Amino acid sequence: NKSSHFNEVLNIQKHYQNAIVQGSLYHDFVWIGEHQLCYTIGKGGSSKNLLSSFDQNKYNIYRINRGGEVTCHMPGQLVVYLIFNLKNYKKDLNWFLRKIEQIIINTLSYFEIKSSTKKGFTGVWCEDKKIASIGIGCKRWVTIHGFSLNIDCDLSNFNKIIPCGIEGCIMTKVSEFHPHLNISEVKRIVKNFIEAEFNLNFVSE
Repeated sequence: NKSSHFNEVLNIQKHYQNAIVQGSLYHDFVWIGEHQLCYTIGKGGSSKNLLSSFDQNKYNIYRINRGGEVTCHMPGQLVVYLIFNLKNYKKDLNWFLRKIEQIIINTLSYFEIKSSTKKGFTGVWCEDKKIASIGIGCKRWVTIHGFSLNIDCDLSNFNKIIPCGIEGCIMTKVSEFHPHLNISEVKRIVKNFIEAEFNLNFVSE
């Protein structure tokens, strides 16, 4: 299970987003996979959320065009990118974010993990610990980026940042509830719920 370089996948996303915006592509694009260790920060994100232990020479950090603060990607974390033309659904980013939260909650519930949203925040929590982060960008109603769900990753990578800019935010992962779950099994279920929520059929590229 190869983890991808963040930059490569970012370029793929931009390519599809531009093609949909320009009208040369008529279907949505979904990428599901894992990244090598890197940190990303949203366009309005504050570098105050990188702690003093964060060595910018040692870790890859990307400032990208999405909402939200700083987060971390790494092997063992499922990352899902949704390049969707909201003109075909609902021109409403809030609606789209709630849909993504529902997909994550449904996926966790499938594995008998109870989770919920938190008022005033975007993302999904298991009680007071955060298990999934969401950050999207949008250009002419075509979305980019998406969400990450911690499956069996090294949570200590989050110790160098204030995750999503939330003071005291403690992260958790699926393997803390369900120790022997394979990430490819979670990927399959996430795919099913994306299809169900957005009424899609996946076609491999």
